[in-house]
Amino acid sequence: MQVVIDASEIDALGRAIARLPGEIKTKAFARAMRRMRDMARTRIVRENAKRTDLPVGKVRALTTAAFNAGGNSVEVVMRSDWIGLAKLPHQQTSEGVRVKGRGLLKSAFVAKMKSGHVGVMIRSGSGRLPIRELFGPNPAHDITNNPDEYTKVLAELIEEHLAPRVLHELGRLLPG
Repeated sequence: MQVVIDASEIDALGRAIARLPGEIKTKAFARAMRRMRDMARTRIVRENAKRTDLPVGKVRALTTAAFNAGGNSVEVVMRSDWIGLAKLPHQQTSEGVRVKGRGLLKSAFVAKMKSGHVGVMIRSGSGRLPIRELFGPNPAHDITNNPDEYTKVLAELIEEHLAPRVLHELGRLLPG
């Protein structure tokens, strides 16, 4: 089987879409953009989880996505602070604390504060106090420091899926 597409077919398709009523074009584009919003969020979350070595669910909980129909834009927002190691799978051992994906942190310990906060701590000096909490990655920080990696993911998504998705939605709206 061979598929051949020439420029005249693309021009004809463009003219056919231009003749459609504005309401149908608007509805199809809005549906396609909502789907793209969800796909963009998923791709960014997966890429970020891979890069920061965090569970996908933890990164997904920090990420929101919205489609602005008036501005025809999709916005994916990730808000996070540095994630405390106690929020990752960890285990207290006699040598220290073992954190999944991070290894053994010698001399670290898990402590619960009077406020109820639990953290993986390490002593700052030779005495009992002061202590400081240990943190893992910051997913939002990775996006800020490596925007090209995430731009690549979004560009690939748009190139591969936007036009076919708009055509799919037009097909669903048009009779027959």
